[in-house]
Amino acid sequence: MRLEGHFTVNGPREQVYAFLTDPARVSRFMPDVQEVSIDDADHFTVKAKVGISHIKGTMVMKLAIADRNPPIGTTVTGKGSGLASVVDMVTSFQLEEVGPAETLVNWKGELTISGKLAAFGPQGLLDRMAKKNVDAFIDGIKGGLLGQ
Repeated sequence: MRLEGHFTVNGPREQVYAFLTDPARVSRFMPDVQEVSIDDADHFTVKAKVGISHIKGTMVMKLAIADRNPPIGTTVTGKGSGLASVVDMVTSFQLEEVGPAETLVNWKGELTISGKLAAFGPQGLLDRMAKKNVDAFIDGIKGGLLGQ
């Protein structure tokens, strides 16, 4: 499954980059997160509730920030398991200044899902849930940057 888009946030590019690459700060805005364990500045684990149709439970994602290019962009890779499924993820973002206190975030993500959750996938329930969670995450990021 491939997702991509862009959104504008208040804040200079350097501030937005620092926020998006700080696991402790950005993970607070990930939907349905129950627990976050931070190993170091580039590695963290997120435990989240997942529910699609009759399959409900917990997914654990091990995430790594890679290819840091401050204050322009980075890549986050992840591998998750739970609910008799495996999720491989690669996401990235590129930041552009659009004003003295405004930044455009161009993002994309590629998810590969196998196991039980794959039965709901692309162009189905899983696709709609992913888009809903991305929208909630973006709203959280915008609010988090305003509240810094």
